[in-house]
Amino acid sequence: MKRQFCIPLLVLSCFMVGCNAGFMSALVAPQQWSENYALLDGATCSVPAMADGNLETVGKANQHWIIVTLPTRKPIHRIVIRETNIEDLIIYESIGGEGEWKRIDKINNNRKSTIDMRVSVVTDGIRFKIGETSDDKRLAGDFSYQENRLRNRQVKRGYPIAQEIELYGFVQKKTSNSE
Repeated sequence: MKRQFCIPLLVLSCFMVGCNAGFMSALVAPQQWSENYALLDGATCSVPAMADGNLETVGKANQHWIIVTLPTRKPIHRIVIRETNIEDLIIYESIGGEGEWKRIDKINNNRKSTIDMRVSVVTDGIRFKIGETSDDKRLAGDFSYQENRLRNRQVKRGYPIAQEIELYGFVQKKTSNSE
């Protein structure tokens, strides 16, 4: 009994896919990334060399936070930090008023030179709070015992560096009136 319904259903499905190949390919077509929003006119970065569009420059943050502000709210789906020494960071989105941020993601123990992550936010600002970098140095002396482990409390923090910070959305597909 089940076979009687399966075969016609399979044939009908194949027919529909064949007739609507354009429709089906549009549904599964890969998205294209937008332009880099960090390079838009009016966009700013607290470390300008990190969002200048030039991979030859290296930005060095004097603090352990970086803020990229956009001229208008944009849907952001991809964040890329190129050639960086950042190992741990928390990413926040601006949620309106000045100084109001919402945590959207966290990275721990990054060992890659490029961080490439997917997010889904609509915002006009992204803030990065940097924890450790690969340039942090543990200093001898001043040890403490905590939770049955020996810990070195002295750390000389390295400066966070990056060649480029990029923020992307998706390209908006144009629809024609003839469809």
